[in-house]
Amino acid sequence: MTANERMATRVQDPQPHKNGLTDLKAPGLLARWPVIGLIMFIFGGLMFGGLTYNLLNQGPLLEWDKVIANTLPAIALKSPAFVQGIMNAGYYIGDQVIAVLSILLGLYLIVKRLWKELAMVVIGLVGASSLFLFLSNLIARPRPPTQIWIVLTIPGFPSGHAITVVVFYGLMAYLLVPKIASALWKVIVIAAAILIIAFVGYSRIFTGGHYLTDILAGYAVGIAWSGIAYTLIEISFQKIRSHHVKKE
Repeated sequence: MTANERMATRVQDPQPHKNGLTDLKAPGLLARWPVIGLIMFIFGGLMFGGLTYNLLNQGPLLEWDKVIANTLPAIALKSPAFVQGIMNAGYYIGDQVIAVLSILLGLYLIVKRLWKELAMVVIGLVGASSLFLFLSNLIARPRPPTQIWIVLTIPGFPSGHAITVVVFYGLMAYLLVPKIASALWKVIVIAAAILIIAFVGYSRIFTGGHYLTDILAGYAVGIAWSGIAYTLIEISFQKIRSHHVKKE
């Protein structure tokens, strides 16, 4: 088998890299199994559609929204002082912390010349922000009147924090887990990503920054966008590499 043939084989059937955490190349799972991304897109789209229909038609979930939005911030105000710091941390973990981590990750990917992974980070986050701005302004749902501590006035459905944490921390788990040899640590990384996503969402509800359905709608958009964007990026870069191999 020639060198070009070996290269073509690797492009057509990429295998997970075993170079450790110093190599954050995407595993190519979504390119090999695009049905995964399609399922994520359909599931997230249907979930978002259902929640939006419920909102626009004054569905039964709005009663839960009101009860929770009145109950949790009231509990928060009666909680010990340290609770405010913990819950406000959820706002920053889903915003400024992601901004800093994405810049550091982007610089690392540029140095390593990992263009596919850089595209996943940039397109993922830019798309998440764009979807939030477009959808939230289109639907224009006001935030709960019970907001405390960090108060925002821009529309809140779907939650921008919820979209972004799914897109960013989900991608981090996708890049990291295949590089970890230990099954236990794989589970820990996945669990950590899920807990961060859940904590950010809960903290925004607890402080009255969002209704419950705002957060669920944000998760739905994040799942749908991650599925379609990351799958298309992996497939596109795989086709580009295949094209270059054929030309050699």
